[in-house]
Amino acid sequence: MRGDERTSPVADPRLLYSVEEAARLLGIGRTFMFQLVATSEVGSLKIGKRRKIPRRALDDYIARLIAEQDPPQPRSG
Repeated sequence: MRGDERTSPVADPRLLYSVEEAARLLGIGRTFMFQLVATSEVGSLKIGKRRKIPRRALDDYIARLIAEQDPPQPRSG
């Protein structure tokens, strides 16, 4: 297994990621990931003392970014 396959969302069947793992998957820094969690831009949950990021929360965040940055084009006609 190559190193990049280990953190690929496609190759990784886990449902939850640590904040650090989620940051790595998004290609952002750990501090910025904590900021996204603190401002509820990315959903998270606590399991004991640990903060976990559901895979779906990452997918939802990416979908929102795409929708905000790529608005639908007006129809011609």
